[in-house]
Amino acid sequence: MKRALELIRLRLSRTWLLMLLLAAVGTAFAALWWQFDVMEISDDERGAYDDGLKAFTLPKRAPLQFVQEHFGLGKLVKSEDVIIVALDDFTMTEISQSTPLQTRYGQSVPYNRVIWADLITYLSQAGAKGVVFDMVMNEPSGDQPDLAIGGAVDEAKTPVIFGFSSSVTAPPLPKGDGSTPRPIGKMPVLTKETPEGEFPEEPTPEEQAEIDKKSAENRLIWASKAYTLPISFTGLEAPTFPEVTDRTDQGTRTLSPYPMAVIPPLLEAANGFGSVISEEDEDGKLRRTAFAYSDGVNTYPTLALAAVATIEGAKQVQIEPGLLTIGDRKVRINQDGTAELHYGGRLDDRFKMISLVGVLRRYHQCTGETKSDDCANGIEADPQGNLFKNKIVLVGGVAVGSGDSKATPLEQATPGLVKQAATIDNLLKDQFIIAAPFWVSLLFSFFVALFSVGLVMVVRNTFVDIGWPVLLYVGFFTITGSFLVATRIHVLSAMPGLAGTVASILATTWERLFAAKERERMKELFQNYMESDLVEMMVEQKQLPNLEGENLEVTAFFSDIKGFSTFSEKLKDEPKKLMRVINRYLSIVTPQLTGEGACIDKYIGDAVVALFGAPVRHDDHALRACRGALAVQKAIGELREEFRKEGLPDVYTRVGLNTGTMMVGNIGSAQLLDYTAIGDEMNLAARLEGANKNYGTLIMMGPNTYEVVKDHVDARELDRIRVAGKSNAATVYELLAMKGETAPEKMKVVALYSEALIAYRSRDFAQAKVKLGQALLLDESDGPSRRLLALCSEFEVHPPPESWDAVSTLEK
Repeated sequence: MKRALELIRLRLSRTWLLMLLLAAVGTAFAALWWQFDVMEISDDERGAYDDGLKAFTLPKRAPLQFVQEHFGLGKLVKSEDVIIVALDDFTMTEISQSTPLQTRYGQSVPYNRVIWADLITYLSQAGAKGVVFDMVMNEPSGDQPDLAIGGAVDEAKTPVIFGFSSSVTAPPLPKGDGSTPRPIGKMPVLTKETPEGEFPEEPTPEEQAEIDKKSAENRLIWASKAYTLPISFTGLEAPTFPEVTDRTDQGTRTLSPYPMAVIPPLLEAANGFGSVISEEDEDGKLRRTAFAYSDGVNTYPTLALAAVATIEGAKQVQIEPGLLTIGDRKVRINQDGTAELHYGGRLDDRFKMISLVGVLRRYHQCTGETKSDDCANGIEADPQGNLFKNKIVLVGGVAVGSGDSKATPLEQATPGLVKQAATIDNLLKDQFIIAAPFWVSLLFSFFVALFSVGLVMVVRNTFVDIGWPVLLYVGFFTITGSFLVATRIHVLSAMPGLAGTVASILATTWERLFAAKERERMKELFQNYMESDLVEMMVEQKQLPNLEGENLEVTAFFSDIKGFSTFSEKLKDEPKKLMRVINRYLSIVTPQLTGEGACIDKYIGDAVVALFGAPVRHDDHALRACRGALAVQKAIGELREEFRKEGLPDVYTRVGLNTGTMMVGNIGSAQLLDYTAIGDEMNLAARLEGANKNYGTLIMMGPNTYEVVKDHVDARELDRIRVAGKSNAATVYELLAMKGETAPEKMKVVALYSEALIAYRSRDFAQAKVKLGQALLLDESDGPSRRLLALCSEFEVHPPPESWDAVSTLEK
């Protein structure tokens, strides 16, 4: 794990500037692609937006159900403020089978408007906070029904708000004053003027036409008063009603729609009106709202905004970048004055829905001649009426035959009133989905691109090169979708996904065409001598090894099998078995060394030569060499037991370690090169390996190695030696174990040997023999003590000359 992290660090340190550049290029490309909507990338964004909402909102949607259940992400919350009274299929069936209901309301849709009058009366007396009709009543349906609904609205104790539609055939409305509160009074009834005391005369056709004209003009004036609210835009312009393109034989023309005036009784009595403009995206789905629209003369609220403003008695509505203010209520919106709808689930999951016929039956049970027992005291006392108390009641059609089916991010077909319900609820709870500023999405795109480049250039795997762009395309919505549902902030998905894809492709191209050539050459050269990740670390270093030769401080490792000639003699008649045994031995030794970062220089029969600190630079190469040597001895100990069970000869491995500055590089002929080290320090390491035989030790290290690692290992000074051909002496040490891991009895032996060595160098051979005898009583197999004891015994009989410096000479 540590080595993997080091490799990542090296790759990042070497290529971070290139990564930033490629990420910036990928981000710029994606931003331009988005700005110009190349290949309709906006469609991809809408698709990712929908997928993210569905994945983390709809219940029991595997495999993300775990996230919903255990982290509450997208948890369904039933609206406590909005309830729906629905003209559903059940209502239509019940009315068609009930003679009393047919007699009062008619036999088919659209029903007599008395049905809405009765509903308004019941809801008002039941204590509804407001009644909002997601329907339009432009055309008269008869004096009695129209007067009935107008009278019910006029007498209602709760605000009643209706929708209005727009049409290119409607005349423009005059300038309205946006006055409040409602109602605004009675429209004057226009007739032919008649002298006082005379019977009124029927107007002539010309006179009637003039009366109708003035009545229509008067209706438009009242509509302009009723429809407008005191809405102000700060830093923004009110959007206009979408223009309609009309294609005729003479060509194509663009027409502007205008609001249509509803029936006069509603203009007189209703508390508010709002536009029911559909606001569909290009793909026909309802995702957002703009709150208010202009026809060039007046500014009109949408139905949801009109409902909340009217019900709460707001005297002023202000729309500014990022904020919608309705009276004292403040709601966060987009910078352009729009907002994305937070549906929070399917229509019937989010909002309680009551069948219209059920409410009508309660109305008749509470107001009819024969009242039910639980409604004997009228609608106000109806226990079922508590369902509507202090609730905003949205009235609309959900029946299959109503023709009002729309698509949302969560559903392909759902009643259109879901938009009004969600918008009202979002306004009350300040729960709109807000589009993040473009710079946030741009910064996010850069980080996705940077991560993609880093993934490709650090992992360097074909599956990553191919799989990551695919994963970005098919699964990136899970990242933005979870963030969207958790925070209700819409960060773009398509643009970051494209940025990541382009950046990863650029990184893969760079790796394949430019950066990989030198790396592959170095890998090919060293892959047989080092672990693959060490080779990777080497090639990621800022300075690749100089194969022509350079002076480096490294630690050399030499090992050989004790008594290998005896070993091979026993198996001389079985050469294949001997080779298998040697290969088995080397297969055990090699991983212990490469695991510490060694480069295997060469195998010479059973001998192993390795370098620590080159070509991969490690500041702690001496300590690594010590750990590697100890690991080799431990592994060999286990191998000896296996050999014993198999009847094979015993094996011991002697190791020599030395640290120093050596000439390192490719050495050999034009036909064959070998990465190795040469120099006196390298020679000393080889001599120390052989010297173990004289001292009865397994691991011997030179003075430079000891000075570096003495605080980390247990070691004992063995002797001062002089290599043949050299005048300077060097102190050599036996490596015992890592610091604190040597057995206490062994440490006593080491202490006694140290005292004996001091006495030996002082020519006090008798005292040295005493200490060595005590050491051998503790460990009779201690090779250095036995050797030094033999020397002391010899020097007692044949004292050394006066010029003796207590230095041993290593012969070749």
